[in-house]
Amino acid sequence: MDRMVRFRRITLLLLIACSCFVLLGVAASYAAESPIYLQKSPGTFTHPSIFGAKLGRLTINSSTPMYNPTILITGVDSSYNVYLIGPLRWSETGTWNYTKEIQMNVLAVSYPEGLGGTAFIRAIKDKQPLLGGWSNQEVTTTPFYVDIYLVNANDYGGTTNTGLVSNLNSNGAFFKLDSPYTFKNLFNPHFTIGITDALDQGPYVFPEAGAPTQGQFIPIDGVVGQGTTPVVDPNGYTSGEGGNDGFWYGDQVPQPVSYLFSFLENSVSFDLSAAYGNKKKEINTARMEVVNGVVGGEYAQKVTFSTTGTTNSFQLKPVIGDGFGIDFTLYFGSGQVLYGTPILWDELTPAMNTRSLSIGNIDESQVLERVGGGYQVTICITITNND
Repeated sequence: MDRMVRFRRITLLLLIACSCFVLLGVAASYAAESPIYLQKSPGTFTHPSIFGAKLGRLTINSSTPMYNPTILITGVDSSYNVYLIGPLRWSETGTWNYTKEIQMNVLAVSYPEGLGGTAFIRAIKDKQPLLGGWSNQEVTTTPFYVDIYLVNANDYGGTTNTGLVSNLNSNGAFFKLDSPYTFKNLFNPHFTIGITDALDQGPYVFPEAGAPTQGQFIPIDGVVGQGTTPVVDPNGYTSGEGGNDGFWYGDQVPQPVSYLFSFLENSVSFDLSAAYGNKKKEINTARMEVVNGVVGGEYAQKVTFSTTGTTNSFQLKPVIGDGFGIDFTLYFGSGQVLYGTPILWDELTPAMNTRSLSIGNIDESQVLERVGGGYQVTICITITNND
């Protein structure tokens, strides 16, 4: 019997260890989310009008107090916002606009009292303090966490209101679930975190480029410098052409349903007498695996049986020589197979489905007339969509 051989691609994951050095007793790490899916009321943002996604979390460990932590970001335009293009409507029954340019914003949410404590929210570009003011801000808690989000809201005042209402011309209730949203322009922001040398200093000590005059950039994953840490993991994008320029709104990107067919046994042998007349001999098991199917769903494929050779009927041929063949009837499950005629295999579920393959209706008198020896047949199966 022919049998499908399925190849598996194996990916070798190389774990590369890198060491970090400590500057002034302060070091940080950044964990980018991957993959990233848009959602309503993401993470810290509890208001149902908010739409977006958490992009990553910065963790800063310090053995000394930190003064005026400031985020410096590159790759976000001067108007503070970016644009996603995707379906939006203005009411529950409105018409979807699939090419709407939707204003979004990159927000930093910091937790100077630790996770679960007071949260400060900043819309970020260029340089922005991560706490409530522009100077005289001290963080004594370690670790100091900062989450970075992309949402449809704007804030410039270091608000502590995580129930922030969307204010960039859209509402989380009117985005289309299970849909792609892609960026209008390249979205590849990078950031740096700085702290000042003194409590009364502010973000002014951090220039637009180069080293700070009175302060320090915090090493993030061992790297020090302005605009060095990417906000988004290159593997975090979940929609768009090439899968790398947008995010999917929903739990996961639906994958196309596919079907893998195989026989349980590659070849079998049996005594012809087991299939004489009305007797049926089960010779194999056909298997159909539904890949990426939805639990609870039912699927169907068309299965067509044929054999190798020039005949258009089911026959066993001599293993040696070119003598006459022996006719037989093929059964798929309980039904008879008509040579070359598609059979609907329905009620397939998202798992491994099986059905027996049997031979019967062999004429004993025909067998006695044939040359002695072994007889064989190669059964071929063609799978087609049930369109």
